[in-house]
Amino acid sequence: MKQNRNTSENQQTKKPKNRKLTRGAMSILLTALFIAAVVLVNIILSVITDTHPLYIDVTENASYQLQKETKEYLDEVKEPVELYVLQKESDFESGDSSTYKYRVQANKLIHAIDNYSDNITLHYVDLAAEPTFTAPYTQVDWTKSHAVLVKSGELYRAVDLTDLFTFNQEQYSQYGTIVITGQKVEQALTTAIVNVTTKEKTKVTVLTGQGEQDLSAFTKLLENNAYEVETVSLLNESISDDSEFVIIYDPDVDLDDKAYETLTKWLDNDGKFGHNLFYFPNDQHELSDFPNLNALLADYGMEMQYGYIYENSENHVIPGANHYISIYDYGEDTAYTENLRNPSIPVVMMLTMPVTITDETMAKPLLKSSDKSFLFPRDMKEEDIKSFEPKTESLNGAAIGVRNDGKEGSKNSSVVVIGSYEAVTGNYLSSTAYNNAAYFVNLFNTLSNREDISVVIEGKDPSSKELGITSMNAILFPSILVRFVIPIAVLVIGLIIWIRRRHQ
Repeated sequence: MKQNRNTSENQQTKKPKNRKLTRGAMSILLTALFIAAVVLVNIILSVITDTHPLYIDVTENASYQLQKETKEYLDEVKEPVELYVLQKESDFESGDSSTYKYRVQANKLIHAIDNYSDNITLHYVDLAAEPTFTAPYTQVDWTKSHAVLVKSGELYRAVDLTDLFTFNQEQYSQYGTIVITGQKVEQALTTAIVNVTTKEKTKVTVLTGQGEQDLSAFTKLLENNAYEVETVSLLNESISDDSEFVIIYDPDVDLDDKAYETLTKWLDNDGKFGHNLFYFPNDQHELSDFPNLNALLADYGMEMQYGYIYENSENHVIPGANHYISIYDYGEDTAYTENLRNPSIPVVMMLTMPVTITDETMAKPLLKSSDKSFLFPRDMKEEDIKSFEPKTESLNGAAIGVRNDGKEGSKNSSVVVIGSYEAVTGNYLSSTAYNNAAYFVNLFNTLSNREDISVVIEGKDPSSKELGITSMNAILFPSILVRFVIPIAVLVIGLIIWIRRRHQ
């Protein structure tokens, strides 16, 4: 009897111990499962963030997000495109305190372009470790500071460091050093993507041999928008059969008779027409110095006036500038502006020679001054200025003359006269405050019956105000939260629960 009582007591003593051991084992198991889950989630997130970085952009101007225009261009990408950043990612983002923010922003935007389109793939190539990478790309000058190679099929285009960033021009020209002052990643990469995915390019011929000024800013803009540019001297060369455009830019001498005949025949195109001539006149010579060019304009219902457009409207004069630098209104014919993405932005020109329309059946205005402007004669003597009584009227800063065979549906040949050669120089084309780049590319697109694929995207400054935290925190905080804070918090909570239960 006594033995049975002792056995029963021993069994009752063992039950609580067994319960404690069971609870302890369950706690250990749950904690182990928590830790395993955290590790698994962390591994998955690490893999995801390698291709889709986790960050929240809380900058005031969304400087780490793609702009609407960029997304519209990328939506049209149907062919596979490879982006090769020609550095290790850590090296690409490196820089001193003044340039680091721009490099970080640039890298985030490159990732954003990659993430937005399924047809775009991003790679980082360390050329020091892979020196043979450049070998297949024989058309690239590898002595230059290229930052990205964009490739689609057999087509490729190198994007220079100076294409990705804006920089201090004075510092660069004097010392050859690049001091970054801003970025234009979306513009540079989108134009490169457009270039390598456009299989058929429209050819443009720039005439040389007449003492022309530098047109490199404009030809680069055309090339960025999938035009093929060639230079030809009519003294010993001929215009390519497949060229649709010829540009005569600020010539110092007139066309000779042979060149004049060549151009008139080219414009006629054996009665098939379909060719376009752009003429930017020289303002430093008398009009009588250019009889053949004047005759060419007359054939298309236009003539130049000797002098400059003096703008007197407050709404058209650029603040802080003189009256010879002004805003021009678009002409009434909307055919040349209907595809502009933002027609509310103006075209600005300086030292503009007026274009008079002599035959309204052929020619019409493209860009006009206000009705408060007047022609200031270039040959006016100083003693005549006081007695000068200007006639205020709207003057044409640019015009177009068109000819065809008169049959319905036939092609046109056009002569476009831009009264200011400054209109397509770098200062005006690069400014997003002016519509010069978009307008002139759109004009080329319209005359060649191409869709408007002109790429003009403004870069954003990462230094703008943030909504509560710094831009670097905006980039790093979410990743730190997911990778470290949450896992550590779960681990600590699990340990606390386990310790409390262990001592119950």
